[in-house]
Amino acid sequence: MLFARFKAIYTHKFASAYSTTDEVKLAKREWAIALKGFQEPLLAYAVERTKEVHAWPPTIADFLKLINTAYKAYGLSDPRSAYLEACACRTDPLRYKWSHPAVFFAGSEAGWYKLKSEEERVSWPLFEQSYLKIVDRVIAGERLVIPKVVMIENKQTLSVKDLANKIAKELSLDEEQITPLLYYTQKTNGTGVRARYREICQQKLKEMGYKGNLPE
Repeated sequence: MLFARFKAIYTHKFASAYSTTDEVKLAKREWAIALKGFQEPLLAYAVERTKEVHAWPPTIADFLKLINTAYKAYGLSDPRSAYLEACACRTDPLRYKWSHPAVFFAGSEAGWYKLKSEEERVSWPLFEQSYLKIVDRVIAGERLVIPKVVMIENKQTLSVKDLANKIAKELSLDEEQITPLLYYTQKTNGTGVRARYREICQQKLKEMGYKGNLPE
């Protein structure tokens, strides 16, 4: 399809670039390798841009640059830029303001831990494969929505204050001496980190004479 379009657009200019059938076959193979993974809407957009900016048939490098502008037409980043963005914001992805939800979902599919821990030679192919699949979905009209961070325990500060006050009265201490020990309450419910900090707090309070059990 691509070569047929080029032939129609550039006529003899395109024909003169390939004098033999073998040259055409070799050229098609190289173009096929270079464009593997790009879907037809991106290629079609790049062809239209080619007509506007190139008086002669483009090289593969020229055409790849135009494909990158095709990503922008859909509000997307090119795969490499998306990968670098994902790597830069992999520690707290739900709170980051992404250039496009496709970057977030590709990072999630590739694995945030892998983006953080693996070498680029491993993480880049994983991300690129995921991103290209999601780009296809965006081009097909799918609307991607990043899940919102749900804030839990809005009254946590009040409950911690009440707990610290209760323990302080029982031990005849100031509340300020107890509150720092309740650091575990700032951790997410059900996590191992919260459980470990709770155990540490429980042990310290026990040494101070507290006989009650701390809430989970």
